Amino acid sequence: MNLTKKTKKAGAVLGMIATIIVIMSFIIPGMLETSVAEPIFPEEHLFVDATYLLITEERNDSVDITIDLYLTNIWEKSSGKINAVAYVIEQTKNFAVYKTEVDVGVIDSESTKMVEIPVVLENSSYKVEVLLFEDSKIVSKGKITISARSKYSYYRMPSDLSQEWTIYNSGSYFENVNVKLD
Repeated sequence: MNLTKKTKKAGAVLGMIATIIVIMSFIIPGMLETSVAEPIFPEEHLFVDATYLLITEERNDSVDITIDLYLTNIWEKSSGKINAVAYVIEQTKNFAVYKTEVDVGVIDSESTKMVEIPVVLENSSYKVEVLLFEDSKIVSKGKITISARSKYSYYRMPSDLSQEWTIYNSGSYFENVNVKLD
């Protein structure tokens, strides 16, 4: 089959046009995507830096403690609304004795906020499981292992107490939960 010069030129021009269209269909969208300047924040942005136990009241049958969590927001923007839910689980029964909820509120950008979780313990070993929510989505969970032991003392005690309490923190562990935030 013999092709004329005009046919060969037309075929070459059409081939170039098709190649340019294909190349441009990949380049132009890529240029448009990278031209939009949006800050990218890590999904994991809330971290529990430290946990402390504080005895707030001692009674003969129980002891009140406060679990202090130091929660840090590493974002360059404020967090959403943070809530903490703690389940106090007696280890011998592996059953929750009760739960408590704390409204933490918003944590400012690049700052740390103390979360106080009140807990009542009797003479036993417990694990306190803490769930941290941001805008109703779970973002972190952890566990604190605590032993509360009462002991009688020969030292002078207040008149309404016949014993004192010793609290042992066997350790704490927190991990972030991978969720997509809006």
